[in-house]
Amino acid sequence: MDHGNMQKGNIPEYDFDIIEMIKEGFHRIEGVKQPFVIAFLIYIAVAVVTQTFLSFFFPSPPPPSDPNLLNQQIVTILSYPVLMPLMAGIIMLAVNYSRGERLDPKSIFNYYHLVGKLSLAAILIYILTVIGFILFVLPGIYLTVAYIFVVPLIVDKNLEVWDAMELSRKVVTKNWFKIFGLILLLALIFVLGILSFGIGLIWAIPLTFVTLYGLLYPMIFDR
Repeated sequence: MDHGNMQKGNIPEYDFDIIEMIKEGFHRIEGVKQPFVIAFLIYIAVAVVTQTFLSFFFPSPPPPSDPNLLNQQIVTILSYPVLMPLMAGIIMLAVNYSRGERLDPKSIFNYYHLVGKLSLAAILIYILTVIGFILFVLPGIYLTVAYIFVVPLIVDKNLEVWDAMELSRKVVTKNWFKIFGLILLLALIFVLGILSFGIGLIWAIPLTFVTLYGLLYPMIFDR
């Protein structure tokens, strides 16, 4: 697909059925759940260590005290250079799996050469969505959904940060409500996975990444 034309506003039509997409996601994760779960656990472990370390320098009192929101935001932003390349790695596991490539959890460390672009994208998305939530909440929800393809567009299609943000937003806007519904259903499955003493996460974690980035992303951008 010509992403240059897409960036100029020539967004092709696409459609999907939410339930069928979830069903196909469950089918696709058969036999490949372990690499995604391992990769996600690595991400969580690195996130805990990173944010614990940063919290020593920017502390926030534990409940029931009022949190230091500024320090929490600083910790979040300073963690992006460490965490965003790892998240990109998990997303690319799903993208590459859709193309028949072998799954290797260690490959999530392969994207630190893009740390600058990924961190900048995360900061811009964070700022814009926070402003959106301040402005009557709905703009924040809209942008949260609209930017879900920014990371793979930077990594996979080699787009610049703002180009990736705008292309993701324009493409998602074509079918925003359906994509929102898909994300909502995946989030519900994820919550159920947590409530089942974490056992359900064995399915919920790979299902989320494979459905969004191993099915929906290639369906739109790899045509």
